[in-house]
Amino acid sequence: MNDDINIYELIEKEVLSFPEVSRFPDASLTENIQAVLGRDDINPGIRVSSDDELLTIQLEILVYFGVNIPQLCYDIQTRVKRIVEDASGEEVKAVNITVIGIDAKDDTQEQI
Repeated sequence: MNDDINIYELIEKEVLSFPEVSRFPDASLTENIQAVLGRDDINPGIRVSSDDELLTIQLEILVYFGVNIPQLCYDIQTRVKRIVEDASGEEVKAVNITVIGIDAKDDTQEQI
């Protein structure tokens, strides 16, 4: 993987650019301990693994109530795959998304 880019930051920025995505999950106790030990730059909702030069990306997200989840996941998969392949030069085998929760949209939030 190209060391000049941070795949995790790239993916996080791209996923959060979708207004239907509320957030990534909060860090667990284990992940907080890892952060103390120096692994604080990794988002707990993003996992990237490599097998035979093919990347597999696992995402866990929370979305806002009322969104079309299948369409949103398809759109995220398509965009993340393209962005990562363009930036890293490596082929993405899969972008797997798990919606782990639904948040209510705060009426005071600015609509995008």
